[in-house]
Parts: sequence; C-alpha cells; structure tokens
Amino acid sequence: MTKKSNSALFFYLLYILIGAILVIFRSGTLGWVMTIVGCIFAIAGILELIGKRWVSGAVCLIIGLTVLILGWAAAQIVLFVLGILIAIKGVVELIDALKKDKKSVPEILYPILSVVIGLMLAFGNALDIMIVIVGILLIVDGIIGLFGLIKKHNA
Repeated sequence: MTKKSNSALFFYLLYILIGAILVIFRSGTLGWVMTIVGCIFAIAGILELIGKRWVSGAVCLIIGLTVLILGWAAAQIVLFVLGILIAIKGVVELIDALKKDKKSVPEILYPILSVVIGLMLAFGNALDIMIVIVGILLIVDGIIGLFGLIKKHNA
C-alpha cells in the first residue's frame, strides 16, 4: 500500500470509529468534547501566564474555566432557545403555506417537521437523534471508503 492509501485507510477507519462512538454515546460525546476543549484552554492559559503573557493567559484561562464549569448548562440553554425559535419559524411558515391557494406537500410538510424538530430540540431528545444520524453517516462513509480502497488495491 502506498503512503496515500495508508492515510486514506486511517481516515476511513477513524470515520467508522468516531461514527460508532457517536451512535453509542450520543449526546454524552458533547460533554467529553466540552471537557477536552475546556481543559485545552485552561492549560493554554496557564502556559501563557507562566510565559508572562498576562492578557492572553487570563483570557484563555477564563474561557477554559467557563467551558468546564458552565459548558453543558450553556449548551442546554442554547438548544432550548434554538428549538423554540425553529418551532416558531415552522408555525409561521405553516400559516403562510396554508394561506396560499395552491398548496404543495413540501410547503406544508417542511414547516410541520420544523415545528416537531424544534420542540424535540427544546424539550426532547432531538440532539441524540441528530448525533446518531451523524454517527451513522460517518460509519457509512468510512465503509464505502474502505470498499473503494479494497477495490482500487485489487485492481
């Protein structure tokens, strides 16, 4: 195998691994990501302060600690607000679509789906569903890539 195909193989396997992690752990992975990002910023801030770069060190440390302390709570608030806004937008679009003389299925279906997804995001588990979908897409992309590599290697 060439260096390029080894690199591709690594990335396809990484896609499958990340996809599987997303499918298995769902929104729990966001907590991990926020913890990692918070730690990286906090460590960078400490290193900046050690290097006597006071402003950048303080900013990085504050960002890191804020993400570590408030990360998930802030994310929940953002998801709630975003969900409510999506639902409101869906209701407005549905009202506009129903006022038209000629109605098409997508013009009515899309706003209804927007309302459902918005409410699920605000009050339910739409985040888990979206993360699982992304995970599945990554797994499928990785498998298709692996089959492409095998086909190219055997040709």
